[in-house]
Amino acid sequence: MRPVAVCGSTKTDDGEPCGAPVSRRGKRCRAHTWLGLLFATPAPPAVPRQTTRAPRTPMRAATRTEGVRIATEQWQAVVAARARLAIPPDTWQALTGSDASSTCTRFAQLAATDDAATRAQAPGPVAMEVTRHVARRHSDLGTDDLLPRSLRVLGVYLCAAEGRDLGDCRCLRDLIDDDGLAEAKRVLQAAMSDLAATR
Repeated sequence: MRPVAVCGSTKTDDGEPCGAPVSRRGKRCRAHTWLGLLFATPAPPAVPRQTTRAPRTPMRAATRTEGVRIATEQWQAVVAARARLAIPPDTWQALTGSDASSTCTRFAQLAATDDAATRAQAPGPVAMEVTRHVARRHSDLGTDDLLPRSLRVLGVYLCAAEGRDLGDCRCLRDLIDDDGLAEAKRVLQAAMSDLAATR
């Protein structure tokens, strides 16, 4: 009896020679011809290993909850109106057109220092320009000590206006860390009313 010829191709999943019968020795089965390889059913995409998301800390959850509860569209409108009492239109436009995440971080850095010289060297031209205007307004009102608070509220405003997850808002976290949750809520609810005061 004539022996059955097999494909013998090693282009298999396990690397073992293909045992599919062919009409003559040296010939490849349909699956291992160029035509077969070209129209072969593609292997299903690999499913990435699911990684467990890091649990949300109580602090981050509280930050998000309080931020969302307070930083409504109405609150944003009030903050914007009061901030524009101190910030010229062109600077305000540059501020609202900047990247909220990085500008918020710069406001947080500026708010964390008591040294005017350090503030003057802080990165971010928009954040620095805004800080100068807000500082001048507080100086005129005799409320210089409230500048850090105003910068942080502005940072929260930017993050809320851009729709960021407020659990990631550096200024909001710093407000809660430094002043406690109750005081941070009071500061946010005041919506920069200090800038609207008159002497």
